[in-house]
Order: sequence, then structure tokens, then C-alpha cells
Amino acid sequence: MTGRLRRRAGARRRDERGYVAVTSGLLLIVLLGFSAFAVDVGHWYLEGQRAQRAADAAALAGVTKLPGDRAGAYALASDYAKGNGFTNAPGTTVTSSLAGGSTRLRVDISSQVKNVFGGFLGIDSTTVSRHAIAEFAGPVPLGSPCNHFGDDPEAGSTTSSNCNNTGQFWANVGSPAANKVSGDAFQNDTCSASASDGCPGGNNVDYDPLGHVFTITLRQAVSNLQIEAYDPAFVAVGDYCTLGDAKLSSAKNLPYPAAAVVSNPSSRYADGSTAWCTGDQPFTSQAQVDTKFTIRGPAGNPWEPTAWTQLGGSCAPKIYQGFYGDLSKVLDKRTSQYTNRPDVAENFRRWKTLCSIPGTVQPGTYAIQVQTNGLGADGEGGHNRFSLRAYGSGASDKDNISIAGFSKMVMYGNTPNGTSKFFLARVPSNSSGQFFNLNLYDIGDGATSGSTITVIPPTETGGSFSGCTGKGVTTGSLPGCKISVNSSYNGRWQTITVPIPASYSCNDSQASGCWIRLQFYYGPSSTPADTTSWTATLDGDPIRLVE
Repeated sequence: MTGRLRRRAGARRRDERGYVAVTSGLLLIVLLGFSAFAVDVGHWYLEGQRAQRAADAAALAGVTKLPGDRAGAYALASDYAKGNGFTNAPGTTVTSSLAGGSTRLRVDISSQVKNVFGGFLGIDSTTVSRHAIAEFAGPVPLGSPCNHFGDDPEAGSTTSSNCNNTGQFWANVGSPAANKVSGDAFQNDTCSASASDGCPGGNNVDYDPLGHVFTITLRQAVSNLQIEAYDPAFVAVGDYCTLGDAKLSSAKNLPYPAAAVVSNPSSRYADGSTAWCTGDQPFTSQAQVDTKFTIRGPAGNPWEPTAWTQLGGSCAPKIYQGFYGDLSKVLDKRTSQYTNRPDVAENFRRWKTLCSIPGTVQPGTYAIQVQTNGLGADGEGGHNRFSLRAYGSGASDKDNISIAGFSKMVMYGNTPNGTSKFFLARVPSNSSGQFFNLNLYDIGDGATSGSTITVIPPTETGGSFSGCTGKGVTTGSLPGCKISVNSSYNGRWQTITVPIPASYSCNDSQASGCWIRLQFYYGPSSTPADTTSWTATLDGDPIRLVE
């Protein structure tokens, strides 16, 4: 009996050993399956990290081209994605698109990952997708949505409807020998510490040897791009075109075509503050300031336009020699003075071509660099006033081009008495929560008591700004974002800080949208004829990931 029990127990143990073996085998298969799954999941995770880093880098790089060069933004994003291991190919896609605004770029990357063990379960590959959205608050463009910068006495078929209500002014470039207190804070390199801000020891800390820069933005492709300057040469006539040495009162009587090179000398050469008068002002005896215009682009680093490629051919740099003297002689084709200096008549109060680019010109940004230094006339003191314009041969081309100062502008204002609104700076809708800082130098010359300057929101936004503060001649709270102006601002910087509210919105897609404006009110008996310098910045990280 005992033996039989022992034999049965042994058999049972042998049976149980088989059961344990089967169970252990099944568990091992499950564990191996989970291990294989963990390997594939880890692979997905690593590939997702790579795709996310590539999307982040691509979005941050490409967004710097917006809003002016959408095609360039997409191309640059693609290049950065490729540099990080992702390019459009079987199993991989890289796509770029706008993300809810003209300065937001979205980059999507999808990649098929081959599974190491998933194939045993019929899952050969898995698609891993990541995306990034970046926004860019680039340098604040100063000027207007207009395809002109400054007045145009010949306004006509080349003038965009976006130029309506742009205010009256000329672009101004000073010279190193001119005094900073004359209004050009960035090109006048002579100053007195007691007469002007930013002049410790008589050195102008705001002087920029790279000159003034204007950007020309093509929002859409245009045909046969033409870039021109009005009255590009310094010709001394005085602020109000009444300089006696110029003898304009005689020049306007030159007969055409016997003597004058223009068909309307009686109006074009007239003295006084006419629509043709840019007011080139000498500050040193017999000043002859030379001026250089250099065309660069299309855009490279958006913060360094003076490093963009310099164009050649018809767009090669042009230097216009200054003139001080009797215009009734040098504008007269019958005289030796004209023979010696025919360029004066060719350039005086006329539009001159700076650059012609034939064919279809793709959207993008070009730059005009204007300098008076290093041209052999640094000892000459004066202000050269001029205008710029750009247009194409297509009927709507002019409406898709805008010219603005690059983060700063210097203007000679001849605003009439009363109220005038200037487009000031383009602040896109993604700027809510930031601070817009406007710096104004040497404002208010010729303004009488009661004259004011007010910063107002874009037209489509309406209302008024609140919470503005001032620093400089006027400090503290600025109700209505307004300051009173008078001669106390002569040679002084005034800062107006505008909090951009969280509710701020504007129309990024419209050329005239998102432009903050400056309203001038000149009181009775004001005689505004003032050179002023403006800069503007937005506080905050200009390039950032938002998703």
C-alpha cells in the first residue's frame, strides 16, 4: 500500500513538472513580447525626440523670414529640417505653413519607423509625428505701408492707394560735420555735451557709421522692379528753398528746351516752400555733401541688412556729388557751369533710378543703405533731403510694395499747421502683452504753445492706448498717450512707452493693417520745419516657440 502511494506521488510530481515547464514557456513568450514591444516603443520615443528637435530648429529658423518672404521661410525651414536628418522622401514628410498669423510658422515632421519586433505581430512600421510653431517679432519697421518714403510732387500712376494719409515729410540724411542738435541723431557726428543728449565729452554715442537703412518689402511677386530716389543729390537751397546763393528765383525763368533740361522750370525750380522743395540745408560754408546709395538683398539676417548681398549691374552703388552755388548758371545748358557739372541738372528735383530688376521678382525684402561718410567730404556739414519709391510694371504691383525705415528713421517734417496723422510703426497682432517703446529726438521745433503729439492704435483697432509713460523731457504717466511739445525738446530724446494690451488685435493680412500712428497737432502760428530722429522697439524675445 505504501509503495503504491509513493509511486502515485512520484508520477504526480512528474506531471506537475511538465505543467510548470509549459507555464514557464508561455510566460517567457509573453515576457519576450513585452521586451520586444519596449524596444520598439523606445525606438519610437527616440525618433520622436529627433523629429521634435528638428521641427523646433526648422520653425525658429524659418520664421525669421516672415512676414515678407513666405517662400523663403518655408525653404529655410526645410533646409534646417534636412540638416537635422529629416527631408521629404519615402516614409518622411516635412511641411511648413502659417499658423494663425503672418508672423507664425508651423513645421510638421512625420517619419515612418521600422519596428524591430512588431513585424512578428504584423506591424512592420509606425508613423511618428511632431510639430512646432514659432513666432517672430522682427525689427520694427518705421514709415508706412506706402510704396513711397517721403513726399512725391509727381504722385500719379506709380503711387499706391496705401499712401493715402501718410503725412508730409522728406527722408533726411545728415553728415559727420553737422551738429547733432540739428536733428539727425545718427549721422551728425559733431555735438556739444551741453546742447544735446548723448554727447559725453562731445562724442555722439548715437552715431552710426553704417548710415541710414530703408527696407523695401515685396509682399507678392512683382514684374520689373524699379527703385528710385527723388532729388538724391545734396543741392544747397536752405530749409525753405530761399537760400540766396542758390538764386532759384532766376533759375525758374530758364527757357525750355533752350536752357532747362526739364519742361516745367517755372514750377520745378521755383523758390520757397513749394511741393518740389526738399530743403537741402548747408551748415558749413559752401558745403557740398556727397551721398551714397547702396542696394542690398534679397533679405539675409533680418537684423543685419547692411550685411546683405550688395547688388551690381544697374543696381550698383551710386554716389551723388553735392553742390553749393548759383543754380541759375549750373542748370542752364548754355553755360560752362553746366558743362562742368551736368549731373546737378540731371539730379536736381528729379526722380533717378537706383536699381532696375527685370522679369518676375519674387516676394522678399531689399535694403537701401544711405551714407554721407567716407566719401571724401566728411568735413562738409549739411542735411540732404530726398524721397524713395519702388514699383513694378504690373497694375497692382505698387500696392504690394512698402518702404520703411529699418528700426529707425530721420525725417524733415514740413507738416502744415493743424492736425496730421503719420503712419509710425508696424506692430503685428502677436505683440499683445509686450511694450512698444518709441524714442523721439529733437521734436517740436517751430511748434507753439498747445501743440501735441499722440500715439494712437491702428485704424482697424480704433480707440486709444492707455497706461503710457514718458521718460525724458516729459516723465511719468501720459494720459491718452499724449505729450505737449515745444522748444524744450530741442536736442533731447523723449521716450514714450506703450503697453500693448492683451486684447490687442489688428489685420496682419492687410498692407495697411497693424500700423500704429503718430498724430501731430501744431497750434496756431506754428511754423513746423523740423528734422527729427525716431526709433522704435518691442520689448520681449523676438523669436520664440509658442507650441
